[in-house]
Amino acid sequence: MKKLSAKQFRYALADIAAALQQQIEADCEGFPSDPKASTKRREQALADFIFFRRTYFPHYCTIPGDSTLHTWLDAALPRMAEAREGQHIALAAPRGEAKSTFISLFFVLWCVLTGRKRYILIIADALEQAAILLEAVKAELDGNPRLAMDFPAETGRGRVWNVGTILTAQNVKLQALGAGKRMRGLRHGPYRPDLVILDDLENDENVAKPEQRDKLQDWLQKTVLNLGAADGSMDVVYVGTILHYDSVLARTLDKPTWQSKRFRSIVQWPERLDLWDKWEAILHADGPVAARAFYDLYQDDMERGAIVSWPVGRPLYQLMTKRADSHAAFDSEQQNDPLSGDDAPFASCITFWVDRSRDWLLFGAVDPSLGKLGAGRDPSAILIGGLLRDTMTLDVVEASIRKRHPDRIIEDVIALHSAYHCLNWAVEAVQFQAFFADVLAQRAAARGLALPVRPIINSTDKQLRIETLQPYFSQGRIRLHTSQQTLIDQLRHFPKADHDDGPDALEMLWRLAVGGFVSLRDAFERVPRQSLWGVRPSEDDDFDSFDTYGGWA
Repeated sequence: MKKLSAKQFRYALADIAAALQQQIEADCEGFPSDPKASTKRREQALADFIFFRRTYFPHYCTIPGDSTLHTWLDAALPRMAEAREGQHIALAAPRGEAKSTFISLFFVLWCVLTGRKRYILIIADALEQAAILLEAVKAELDGNPRLAMDFPAETGRGRVWNVGTILTAQNVKLQALGAGKRMRGLRHGPYRPDLVILDDLENDENVAKPEQRDKLQDWLQKTVLNLGAADGSMDVVYVGTILHYDSVLARTLDKPTWQSKRFRSIVQWPERLDLWDKWEAILHADGPVAARAFYDLYQDDMERGAIVSWPVGRPLYQLMTKRADSHAAFDSEQQNDPLSGDDAPFASCITFWVDRSRDWLLFGAVDPSLGKLGAGRDPSAILIGGLLRDTMTLDVVEASIRKRHPDRIIEDVIALHSAYHCLNWAVEAVQFQAFFADVLAQRAAARGLALPVRPIINSTDKQLRIETLQPYFSQGRIRLHTSQQTLIDQLRHFPKADHDDGPDALEMLWRLAVGGFVSLRDAFERVPRQSLWGVRPSEDDDFDSFDTYGGWA
């Protein structure tokens, strides 16, 4: 889209305002004008947010029934407004569920008209987007006849009525701002900001790189959260859609100091996804009419078990049609689970072990990641896996993935080896990392600990090597534990994750564990019957069943 000049943007904003006014005038007719009824409505609206939004905005509330998001907001927003101490709310909401309408319009107007707030900031990823949100507020204050009837002193234009900044008739200031901008020391007379709405701060561009995410995170922590008064009374509502698993919104949702909630369009998937797979194939091959006919034929089976967030507003069929266009986009924008679709080969095939096994043959693998120094260093990965030789299944027992210096890596490996006594360790040895395997073995030997190490030089492309694990995940032959969240995240979002040290170490672990081994079933099929009675095969036998332990299989 071509970037508009300031003049062009003002003209576009005027067109938006005119369209909003037409909509308001068309849908707000027929409102009882009796003064007693007006007083009663006003009194109820002052205390009842649900009544307020349903009574004064019929032009927005056109779909009967609320979504799970709407129901949650109806309770959480008024509770926040009534709290003495400032509250921080973070929400991940699907696109298309009117999250901006509820928060940046209904709630903002409720706070303005009831006198609950004096200085409100609406912040979006760009000033232009924030200004559009504010324009909707201005249109209601200046042109909604229902609000004008019940709140005559609070509505109409104030003495400042500009693009991006207004002062209402009751001297409440509202300001639109873009993310990342300087805004220290904002004041409105004696007031500091007392309500900040963060509405879709991130976009596809600024969420792509970790440096950009870190910059936005720093701005949020240091600038935005310190805009309020010293008494900590400022409320903050951060709403958006998770565009990256490590986005600023995703990070904020994990903070214990925020009241957080994630919403999905499809709360629970249908039991018969296999039928939806067939339906999708028909949709792509034969078109929507044929797909609809298939759905009508098997509707009961295809709907069974499904729970959607807004059944009336966005039924299951509509959502699955959207999903058919792009699974990856649907996972991100509707399920708030980005990169869990077709672009991520491991996303849908990770399985987990539960109970520890006495039959594990234990191996270890280390990716030291010594290529960078300082804060920019990649995480190192230390993995321990238990091989079940009869099924050739590898269970990841330990997965330690974090940034640490070489000495710390060595100490952690030795500690894990002391606990597990692995049969062998695979250590990536490329360029100047080649010394690491020797130092590791020497350091362990100095403590009287035998630590077998196999240096591995990975000549094949890393991404290709990691991708070779996917069939084994699909077969359930590589299993993780639910506690290994960092490794799980790196696998789920591979190859677009910021780091792949865990999957890289896992590939080395798998290669080490299965290399030179055959399953017991295969071994018994290959070994001559006389070997079962302790008779050693002759040197002329055309097979080799000597295992890594130095014994006969």
